[in-house]
Amino acid sequence: MTTTTFTDLKTLLSELDQGPFVSLYFSMAPARQADKNRLTIKQLFKSAATQFSQDFPDLDWQPYEQQLTPLLTDIPYWQDELPTSFGIITSAAHTTVLRLDTTVESQACVSSWPNLLPQIAAQQLAFNFDLLCLNQDSFQLFQVNTGVPEAISLPDDAPTTLQKALGTEVSGGDLNFHAHTGGHGEHVSYHGHNTADAEKEIDHRNYYQAVADYIREITAKRQRALVLFALPENQSLFRPLAKNIYLAEHLTIERSPISLTNSELTTALKPLQTKWQAELLSIVHERYDLAANQKLIVSEPEELRNAALAGQIDTLLIDQTQLTGTTPDWLLEICDQVLRYQGRVRIFPTADYPAAEAVTAIKRYR
Repeated sequence: MTTTTFTDLKTLLSELDQGPFVSLYFSMAPARQADKNRLTIKQLFKSAATQFSQDFPDLDWQPYEQQLTPLLTDIPYWQDELPTSFGIITSAAHTTVLRLDTTVESQACVSSWPNLLPQIAAQQLAFNFDLLCLNQDSFQLFQVNTGVPEAISLPDDAPTTLQKALGTEVSGGDLNFHAHTGGHGEHVSYHGHNTADAEKEIDHRNYYQAVADYIREITAKRQRALVLFALPENQSLFRPLAKNIYLAEHLTIERSPISLTNSELTTALKPLQTKWQAELLSIVHERYDLAANQKLIVSEPEELRNAALAGQIDTLLIDQTQLTGTTPDWLLEICDQVLRYQGRVRIFPTADYPAAEAVTAIKRYR
């Protein structure tokens, strides 16, 4: 028996072996409420054992019990960085633990396929990206996961200030400067002697070119979306220089990032989540309408299953109501097959769901 902890869906799929699978999801009470967590887990464990004996009477429950018992005993006492929710997916030989940052409905599912839908729904709500806080003469880079920013440590030779980037190439003639740290990023103040505005603009542009080149290398390695946090005039200068496929075009914060506390920065990021969700929804609606016009929509369960098994589904659309109660085996199988063929699964609240049927698929273009 092996136990692993993942939040990445691609990695999760590669680790899942042959079923049946026991999938458990539950939200955690706050730290030091172990009794409440223990009771929830005990009830789910009992429900899973009952389902297993009913659905797979010829199979042995003991391998599952041996894996789940110690894990479910330990989880209520986990105190460090306790997540909002947990998911546990267990086969006869392997257990995967999922740490989720959204609240989930407590549920136990026993099926020939893993129940990945709560995990998918949680990941859809997690807009994770890198954040470039750019001032006129300095920058700082953050990684943002589930809305929480964390400064990325950069090497000493990173062009984090104009003086470090340009050094003696500053075109403003004799230049005095002093650095001070306040909020997000080191801020450098300059006083030039007989420095023309045009020369300052050249320094500004040259610095941004150095930052753009450096950030382009960083994002190519990290392969995460990059959001720019800067004044409108600084955005206008930096964006044409960036030439960065990871730089978000519409998701941006147009204000100064100087001197923000971590709490203020977290607050400033919140509107991005709403805007990101709205853009995702708009894109899916457009793709659905286009596919409908080209007759690439399927919604009958048997058609969906055949298309999924053949790797023909590009995007599976699911009304969120399908996540309440018992999820049917046919939906779990289709979801599993779509993901294994590199398709996408999108789950929507009923008010935003684009289709008439609760489960619909957009087929791949041929």
